[in-house]
Amino acid sequence: MKFIVNNTEWTIEELEKEKLDEMYKEENEGKVYFTFGVTKYPTHIIYINKDMCISQKIRTLKHELTHCYIYSYGLYNITEITEEIVCDIVASSNDFINKVVEQYIKEIEKELVDD
Repeated sequence: MKFIVNNTEWTIEELEKEKLDEMYKEENEGKVYFTFGVTKYPTHIIYINKDMCISQKIRTLKHELTHCYIYSYGLYNITEITEEIVCDIVASSNDFINKVVEQYIKEIEKELVDD
């Protein structure tokens, strides 16, 4: 599935847990517990673990979309996080995240009907 944030196209893909684990290991010094999702900023792709139930996929997507939002609007340079900054990010990203999640749910439901 594709979506736009701050004039940049992003893609959401589902991958097997093993592939996500390998991807996560590369970025986290080999430490992996369970990989729910991974956001790749340079390629603008969000990967979601396809082996999870739908409700966990949605929670994971919301988390990964927050990474996407923070990156896309240049908020990743903030070195000191305050409660006010967290509230601003949540308040400003809420509509964007909900819109993309709704699209994603429609895609999942369509795939279930087509199978």
